[in-house]
Amino acid sequence: MRQAAQVIRGHKALLLLPGIAGVVLAGVGGLLVMAVVGLWPGAIVGNLALGMTAILVMSTLATFFNAVLIVAAYDALQGRKVGVRSSYRRAVRRLPAIVMWALVGVVVVFFGTLLLIGIPWAMASYLVLPAMMIDGIGVREAMQTSRQAFKAHGGETTRNSTWIALPVVLSLPPSVVIFFLGLTAADQVSGALAMAGAALWLAVAVTATASLSGVFRVRHYWELACQPARVPRPSGLNVSSVE
Repeated sequence: MRQAAQVIRGHKALLLLPGIAGVVLAGVGGLLVMAVVGLWPGAIVGNLALGMTAILVMSTLATFFNAVLIVAAYDALQGRKVGVRSSYRRAVRRLPAIVMWALVGVVVVFFGTLLLIGIPWAMASYLVLPAMMIDGIGVREAMQTSRQAFKAHGGETTRNSTWIALPVVLSLPPSVVIFFLGLTAADQVSGALAMAGAALWLAVAVTATASLSGVFRVRHYWELACQPARVPRPSGLNVSSVE
């Protein structure tokens, strides 16, 4: 995690991209919730249809933003300048595959919740997006690559991805406590400030975790799955900034 943080310090756009994603997802999510709630209470079919549409839209957006971060992290690890617009443009070129992977994710998460396979699926598919965005392969081949890497190095993947999630893990409990205290505070002004501070604190932790995860997933993909003869390996995490 410390090495990934060094890369992020040299490429501040890796923090900007998750921030943009968070704002867009929050805005779109709020609009979709209002749309679902705005239907007549008796419109069960309409609520279900709109609810499923909202889930698919949010899943596609989240997958797309993750793909953009993967592209940016790839450039950072190559020692190149991380361009926000160029990262988005390159992700758009892979949009059909991104949408397909988002749809697969929704279906698997739904049935995986029923069959209790959600966590194993998440670990086995951890390197799918890096494979898709770096090597330009399809969903099926990327899934095979990710699954093979997990079978061979599952313990390392689980251990390191857990460390990457540490900022959110440490920030979530105090954020919830502070938010609840602000919600129940007698003084509305101080309560609102407390809730806003808790939300901001958690948002910073989520942004940091997303950036660290993007860098780690790209590097991890190279170490476990990428073919050195086809694509040159990054020189390492300690790359110099060219910004």
